[in-house]
Amino acid sequence: MAIGALDITVDVHLALPAWTQLAAVGVGAVSGAAYAARRGFDVVGVLLLAVAEGLGGLLLRDTLLQTGTSIVLIDDRYLMLAAAAAVLGFFFAGLIDRLEPVVVVLDALALGFLCTVGASAALGEQLSAIAAVFIGTVTAVGGLTLRDLLAGDAPRVLRPGVFTAAAAFFGALTFVVLVRVALMPTPQAQILAMLTVFAVRLLAVRLQWETLAARDITDRLWGFWSRDREKQDSA
Repeated sequence: MAIGALDITVDVHLALPAWTQLAAVGVGAVSGAAYAARRGFDVVGVLLLAVAEGLGGLLLRDTLLQTGTSIVLIDDRYLMLAAAAAVLGFFFAGLIDRLEPVVVVLDALALGFLCTVGASAALGEQLSAIAAVFIGTVTAVGGLTLRDLLAGDAPRVLRPGVFTAAAAFFGALTFVVLVRVALMPTPQAQILAMLTVFAVRLLAVRLQWETLAARDITDRLWGFWSRDREKQDSA
């Protein structure tokens, strides 16, 4: 990226080894499979929701960036991992529920990892900082959104509730600012961004930080404007 007379090359080498992306996908796939099993889906439904939540974010990232065939279709390990997660969720959804504190921790780590993976890919394609934050957020929450849509539910990330998309957004924003503004090497930026997401997500769960529903203030503004007009008319 050229800024003035400076030519800045974005380093897209991440801090964590490649298998961590598989781990992030696995956490999402298990969560999607358990979600489907608790709602009485059959084996096909459990498999579909496991694939949607586990692989959906990376599929959306690669589609938006138009980088060719997605990594989840090139590397068979991703689909095999989603299938294994579907089996686990189909038969052991109750066990996964009992391990909810562990799942929350793993989910926070996966969320942080995926938002940095998405943002770094966008920066590698020389997109703007705003686009990189968007791609990072979509990569992190895209699978969760696809899962809810396929299950016939309103996406959780679009409804009032404990920070999920917000945590991913802050993580992607932190990553992009550290790389583009602070010019920090990408590996260190990834670690700090993941810690940001981890902290925000766990604090939100523990302290019940929630996003707010839309508030219509039309009547309040209209009433204020009407009273102001009445005062002007009476004067």
